[in-house]
Amino acid sequence: MKNRVSRLTPVIMGIILIFLLAGCGNSQAEKAVTPNKDSEAQDNKPQKSLFAYVGAGLKEPVLEVAQLYEEKTGVKVELTFNNSGALLNQLETMKKGDIYMPGGMPYVEKAKEKGYLGEMIGPVAIHTPVIVTPKGNPLQITKIEDLAKPGVKLVLPEKESTALGKTAFKTFDTLGITKQIEKNVLTYVETAPKVATTLIMGQGNAGITEYSNYTKLKDKLDLIEIDPAVNIVEEIPCAILSFSDQKDQAADFLAFMKDEGPAVFAKHGFKVKK
Repeated sequence: MKNRVSRLTPVIMGIILIFLLAGCGNSQAEKAVTPNKDSEAQDNKPQKSLFAYVGAGLKEPVLEVAQLYEEKTGVKVELTFNNSGALLNQLETMKKGDIYMPGGMPYVEKAKEKGYLGEMIGPVAIHTPVIVTPKGNPLQITKIEDLAKPGVKLVLPEKESTALGKTAFKTFDTLGITKQIEKNVLTYVETAPKVATTLIMGQGNAGITEYSNYTKLKDKLDLIEIDPAVNIVEEIPCAILSFSDQKDQAADFLAFMKDEGPAVFAKHGFKVKK
């Protein structure tokens, strides 16, 4: 009997040891996977952000204003850029977002009629149509009426979907030269900045774009300013969307745009109200 007990004792001790080690292992594993509640709360805390629809021709200054705003507040402004007509279609389809900043008032008025807009500020800057030609102005264009002369190959922003295209054709209508202009159009482009780049690529010999687009490429283009008596300039506004779910934050961005926007736009070649 004594021999049997002595033979069993090592077995029992081994079993006890296994249980003790398993207990220690479980304790250590729990500690390894138990999340830090404070850290988890920090990770799951939603990052504040705003969503803005912005005219393609305003890209550079608005990107800078958005960056300055994020640096000041920690709130990121997500931006989508397109021509003004496409932006209006986007927000009509999505019915979400916080900020609307197209290239001119006609699209603001349309959005306002549909009940999409709340508070608005502006003008942040002025959209100023100008005539541009390749360097040297080979056709010697001096005024807007010259664009209607036979042989002129025009590059224009789309007349229905861009703010600048709409205003340009209003001027043509006023001067009674729309039919001749339409005969001279070589191509319509999706945005005002593309007018300048298309001319530089050797397509066309005149076009209408925004003044700021000329300032970026003035070493490759000539400028002909349009007579203020017939030129139609557009104010660039900034508005809160009525379906924004963070209107206080959007209003704060609007105030920031009102204070900081004009200087940033002027730096990028836009004309601003003094």
